[in-house]
Amino acid sequence: MSGKSTARIKWLGIGMACAGLIGAICLYFFASVPPKDRSAAKALFERGNAHLNVGQVGRAIYYYEKAIDRDPDFVYAYNGMGMAYRATGNLARAEYYLLQALSLDRTVVDTYNNLGIIYSESDRTKKAEAIYRQALSLDPNSAVMHYNLGAFYAQIGLYNKAVEEYRKAVQLRRDLFQAHNNLALTYIALGKPKEAIAAYEISLQLNPHQSRAYYNLGLVYAEEGQYEVALSYYNKALQGKQDNPDVHYYLGLTYEGMQQEEQAMAQYEKVLALAPSHRQSHYRIGLLLARENRYREAVAYYEQAISLDPQYADAHYNLGRAYMKLGMRAEAQREMDLFKKVSQYNKEKEHLGKILLYMPGDAAAHCKLGRIHEKYGQYEQAITAYRKALTLRPGFGEARRGLKEALQSAQNL
Repeated sequence: MSGKSTARIKWLGIGMACAGLIGAICLYFFASVPPKDRSAAKALFERGNAHLNVGQVGRAIYYYEKAIDRDPDFVYAYNGMGMAYRATGNLARAEYYLLQALSLDRTVVDTYNNLGIIYSESDRTKKAEAIYRQALSLDPNSAVMHYNLGAFYAQIGLYNKAVEEYRKAVQLRRDLFQAHNNLALTYIALGKPKEAIAAYEISLQLNPHQSRAYYNLGLVYAEEGQYEVALSYYNKALQGKQDNPDVHYYLGLTYEGMQQEEQAMAQYEKVLALAPSHRQSHYRIGLLLARENRYREAVAYYEQAISLDPQYADAHYNLGRAYMKLGMRAEAQREMDLFKKVSQYNKEKEHLGKILLYMPGDAAAHCKLGRIHEKYGQYEQAITAYRKALTLRPGFGEARRGLKEALQSAQNL
């Protein structure tokens, strides 16, 4: 990397942020302050960074303003102000400060990257791509720059372009494990599990302390039917953090795939001990009970799953089958009719559900899911999805519009 581009890479810094895949790690960095008499401004700037990194945006803005008062030419303080206002959702104000930074020094790569984020989040994707490309023209050998451009392409669904940029990033810096990780996620989105596995394995060789990567590898191997390997990765994922309901759930599915139903039941019960409203675990326990002809017990679990999600098509279908086994024909017909009614809705959600399984931080996918919920009149779920998207990307224009529409539709019911 060039001297102007960066002196170091830093977690949760303020100089550069990246748009990224829902579960992807963003890199932030800022270049060293030029050797001028600005020690007081720099100290104030760093205090602003510290507050922004813990979500104290108002305090961050206060210190960045003080830094600018001390040194009106301090480019990085303007960058800080821009990213702080981004955190408030005020993208216009964020853009103003970043353009101020650019007017002070057009060679600071960080400013271009931060502007790219603002343009991306305000649905100006062509402008975002152009500004990212300008940053790369200043520093074409920056692995972090290629990483961020890859994250931008992945965010807008241009996965093939994202792969190209992530590959360039790891060619320039093989030790950049985050780029290998995001490359794996992009391969998953492209339906290339073997390539995803290879990228994850390199990422884990570089940094073995990645619970999410172990978990995602378990998911990939389980989908490929390699259950023993999947089990080993799920267990490694659990070693890296406290009990995670989702990992236990997929352990249960894997045990089912291995026809070890007792172990599967134990995992689902563990999930419900950790997260009683985990609808899929209620449903899977119902299936296991039905296989043992324990239909009345199965009915209770199916009904619980449906109470948590009335649109749960598979639960309606299997509840209908259980009622049929119990001779309750009217109830069985009712559930089958409900199954037919909600099946299309569930099919439309399925693809996005898979994306969010691997990449829960994908704001665009949450927004699209909100649109599907809204299409089928599920306004409360739509509101939840839009709010999640906005939590991940505070200035996400499409999610903000969707939330407004869903709230209006819910009020009109």
